[in-house]
Amino acid sequence: MRKHPKAEVTIDATAYKALLLDVYKRQQIEACGLLLGITDQAGNWHIEDIHPMRNIFDSAVYFEFAPEELLSADLAYSDRVIGAYHSHPTGLAVASRTDNQNMKRINAEEHIPWIWLIISGPFDHSPSLLQQVQRRLQRIPGTSIVAYHYYEDEGLQRIAINFEEQTDTTDAKTEE
Repeated sequence: MRKHPKAEVTIDATAYKALLLDVYKRQQIEACGLLLGITDQAGNWHIEDIHPMRNIFDSAVYFEFAPEELLSADLAYSDRVIGAYHSHPTGLAVASRTDNQNMKRINAEEHIPWIWLIISGPFDHSPSLLQQVQRRLQRIPGTSIVAYHYYEDEGLQRIAINFEEQTDTTDAKTEE
């Protein structure tokens, strides 16, 4: 199925919480992992969960999955892997040249329709603020998240993100 450049990403509230917690636990390096969920007929990605992966370089400026760990996760989650995420602990919320090259290789050259999330820091907030996030799923000041997909004809495109937020009585969607 060909993805449309106007496609969107929706992040489940539980997946968003897990994503923030993973990034904050590994705030000194580029935390990374897989995005699990579904891609609908219109080409929209729906992130329902994450699967943290080890950054084999333990680097604050570069990440890479261990090939055997990626294969294991791909086998375990079968058709549920819809993308990857990583953090930029001290960087901007934009794709680096390396990110751009990797996205192009995976999306356009290997025809794997993944979505890519980048979460930017700094991640130096107090533990009490992180506890508030755990309880209420609010965004942490100074932290931003962007989504990308590399289209063969259009090149690297930023993709709109919808965050599903849970309230005490109903679920509501908000767009960033």
